Amino acid sequence: MATSDTTIFLEHVRSFAEARTIPIRPLTLLVGENSSGKSTFLAAAACVFEKGTFPWHPGFNKPPFSLGTYETIATFKGGKYGRDDSFSLGFSVGEKGTKQYREVKASYQRDRGGPSLIRFQGKSIAGSANIEVANQQFSGSITLAATGKLLEQKFSVQDVSLPYDVISTSGSLFSLLLMLANPSQQTIVQDIDFVDRLINFVNSIESPYRGVVSLSPIRTKPKRTYDELSEEYSPEGDHIPKLLARIFTEEPQTQTAHRMKEALSSFGTASGLFNAIEVKKLGRGQDDPFQVQVALGGPKVNLVDVGYGVSQALPVIVQSVLRKDGNLMLIQQPEVHLHPRAQAALGTFFAELTGIGHTTLLVETHSDHLVDRVRQEVAAGKLKPEQVQILFFSKEKLVTSVEPLEIDPQGNVINAPEHYRQFFLEEELNLLR
Repeated sequence: MATSDTTIFLEHVRSFAEARTIPIRPLTLLVGENSSGKSTFLAAAACVFEKGTFPWHPGFNKPPFSLGTYETIATFKGGKYGRDDSFSLGFSVGEKGTKQYREVKASYQRDRGGPSLIRFQGKSIAGSANIEVANQQFSGSITLAATGKLLEQKFSVQDVSLPYDVISTSGSLFSLLLMLANPSQQTIVQDIDFVDRLINFVNSIESPYRGVVSLSPIRTKPKRTYDELSEEYSPEGDHIPKLLARIFTEEPQTQTAHRMKEALSSFGTASGLFNAIEVKKLGRGQDDPFQVQVALGGPKVNLVDVGYGVSQALPVIVQSVLRKDGNLMLIQQPEVHLHPRAQAALGTFFAELTGIGHTTLLVETHSDHLVDRVRQEVAAGKLKPEQVQILFFSKEKLVTSVEPLEIDPQGNVINAPEHYRQFFLEEELNLLR
C-alpha cells in the first residue's frame, strides 16, 4: 500500500500549466474555490493509479470523471501560443534516494482527437525503462537489476523497435517490455532469469493501490421501492440499495452485516440523520422488490420521506465500510445536502477510517465543518498529524497552484498562505462593520 511519500505528477494538464508534483497522505482534503483544479487532480489520480490501464489506456473519461478529448485536457495557453503539444501524468512512491523509491511518468499527444501515448518512463530498484513512440513505432531501452540485488549488477537491452499496432491493443506493460526486449521472439523468451527480472521490475512500478474507488458529487436519487437492481459498482451509488438488501436480509449474521449496521448507526447518531437503516423485503424471493427504511426514533419511514441528505450520505458510508485493504478512495463533495452537524460527523468518520489504516482517502470538500472536525480529531489524538494534510488549490488567471498545508498535533493549520482564509476573514470583517 502507498505511504505518505506518495506523489502525483501533472504537467500541461488543463490549468496545471506547469510541472506539479503534489504529495498525498492517507487522508488528504482538497479545498479551494470552484474551478481551481480539484476535480482535475482527482481525475488524474484515478488515471495513474488504476491498475492495468496506465499508461496505455488511462481512464480519462471513466465515470465519474470526464476530462474529454485532447483539446480539453492539454493546457491552452491562449493567443499565439495555442495549446500545448503534449501533456504528462505520473506518480512516485517512497522517499527519493532510498531503495523503496519508484516513479512512473507518461506523456501524450493528440491522435485523431484523443490523447495517444508518446513516452513512458519508469524506474525503481528493480530497473528502469525509457520507451518512445514515434511514427507508429515503439523504441527504447530497458535496464534490469538481478532479483534481490542492487542496480550495479545489471544488463541492458538497447535500441529496439516494434510496430505500434503489435502492442497498442494489448494494454499490458509487461507485454510491451517483453516484446521490446525480444523483438524477434515477441512473447516467447528462453531466458527464464530475464523474465523473472522483467516481472519483478513491472511489479515494482505498478500502482501502489489495489484498486481505485470513485464517488461522484451527486449521488443517485432515492426510490420508494427498489427492484431489478444490480450490485455492479456505480460512482453515483445506484448499487448501494441492492448491496444493503443482500447484506441485511441474506447475510444478517455475517461480520460484514454487523460492521455495516454499527457504522451506519454510529454515523447516523453523530450526524442526527437517523438511528438505523433497515431493509424491508416485499416478498420472500431474493429478487423480490424491497424498500430502504430509516429509523428516526419513532415508526420507521421510507428513505424518500426523510429528506435528500440521508440518500446522499449512504453511498459514502456504505462504500467506505465495504472498502478493500489497499484501496484508494476518491470522494467528491461528500457533504452535499448535509446539515453542518452531519458534515462535521463525516470528518469524524473519515478520521476514524484513516486511523484504522489500509485505505487512502482523497476528499474534495467545500465544508469548513468537515475540515475543522478532522483538525479536532488530530488534536484529540485520534489521528496522527503525519496521516493527514490539506491541499489548498488556487488559480490565478489560467494557472493552478497547489499548496500542501500541515496540521500540527494541536490541530492548527500551519504554513498556510495569506489568502487561504482571506474570503472568510473579509466576510467576518464586513459583518463587524
